[in-house]
Amino acid sequence: MDTQVRPARVVIVGGGFAGLFAARALGDGPFTITLIDRTSQHVFQPLLYQCATGILSEGQITAPLRRLFRKHRNLECITAKAVDVDAAQRQVSCLRPLGERMEVGYDHLILAAGVNQSYFGHDEYAQFAPGMKTISDALTIRRRVFGAFEMAETATEPDEQHRWLTFALVGAGPTGVELAGQIRELATKTLRAEYRRVRPEDARVLLFDGGKAPLATFGDELSAKAAESLRALGVELQMGSIVTSVDDGGLVTRDHEGTETCYEAATVLWTAGVEAPPLAGALAKATGVAQDRAGRIEVEDDLTVRGHPEISVVGDMMSLRNLPAVAEVAMQSGLYAGRRVRRLIAGQPELRSFTYHDLGSAAYIARGCAIMSAGPVRLSGFAGWLAWLFIHIAFLTGYRNRAGAILTWWVAFTRDIRRERVYTTRQVGQVRDVYEPGGRPAHGRGGAHAPRPRPSADAPSRPRPPG
Repeated sequence: MDTQVRPARVVIVGGGFAGLFAARALGDGPFTITLIDRTSQHVFQPLLYQCATGILSEGQITAPLRRLFRKHRNLECITAKAVDVDAAQRQVSCLRPLGERMEVGYDHLILAAGVNQSYFGHDEYAQFAPGMKTISDALTIRRRVFGAFEMAETATEPDEQHRWLTFALVGAGPTGVELAGQIRELATKTLRAEYRRVRPEDARVLLFDGGKAPLATFGDELSAKAAESLRALGVELQMGSIVTSVDDGGLVTRDHEGTETCYEAATVLWTAGVEAPPLAGALAKATGVAQDRAGRIEVEDDLTVRGHPEISVVGDMMSLRNLPAVAEVAMQSGLYAGRRVRRLIAGQPELRSFTYHDLGSAAYIARGCAIMSAGPVRLSGFAGWLAWLFIHIAFLTGYRNRAGAILTWWVAFTRDIRRERVYTTRQVGQVRDVYEPGGRPAHGRGGAHAPRPRPSADAPSRPRPPG
């Protein structure tokens, strides 16, 4: 009697850059691929800030995973949230939407679940200061930014109007810098002639960071040019500031000398810090592997977990040689892991250790102004902006998204028009997450907090009287 050999089962968790490139590298073959993602959508995260500020629509920076892999007959997509790994039984535990648990078996597992926003132990800040990691986050920020101008238009008191026109951003990395620059451009160009009672160009954009300069990872020269461009745009840089409190009235910061300052702002946005998802902790518990300070999984040179060559961890979720959590690392590590697994299944010699090739990083500041670093090449201003355009067009997923982005950018950059300004009055993220039907609201982790007495911005060393 003939026995039929079961094809090898490859499971990929996460449909971001790392998971996408891993699946592409595997392609069709004598094995099955199960791609698990909580939304079954690939999101081009580097452009979330443009979705949040009305340049691009959410459809222009996303692509359905099922559509991308429709020709891969050996691949199936599952909409679920991976929550645990049983390394002994080789199973991934998942939650379906509405909370039902399911198990997915594997022979080879590639974990590419990305990272979450980190509030450095103060998750209660999340309800007041949304981060920007998902489409839901971008739409929440869009509502808060455009809604702030609407509230300022109908404010009857100058102090209230001033508060609605103050935007505070925490974190001066690429996301914070790009978002700060876009809010100022939105206020000074797009919205300038649209309001009758309020002057959008009077909007204050405050950028806070505990370091000495914005975009410090780009080096002193480019960092200085970025700071100069931001100041010229009207962004107020508050470097050397550690945020100690956030509530619905604004935030409190402490400088290196210990002086606390209160800033009244109706809109606070969090662009600082990342942490590994709970799945990383579950994997560490199941395998005994070490985690770094951000909870990311420490991997071997072939991106596998020590003692478990069948488990690869790639992208932002892995910790290896201090590699940055950027899209290019995710792409290359996902590609490597997919190729490695394919060769193992085919019985071919293993690949050499993973080597990262730095193809450069870029950050958008304003129209016609960006910075780009690639090896010895350092570009800023208009030249950096052209390089930024080329990089993002090249890596956008799908012809439709590339063509749509080019046409939209043309209109936005030449005529100061932002057509993607629709937002809902139902607060995105306040409804319950579909994976937590009986749990807490997605952005209500800290519950209600009464504003606490805070020092005055005009007199940093003197506490503000209560009430």
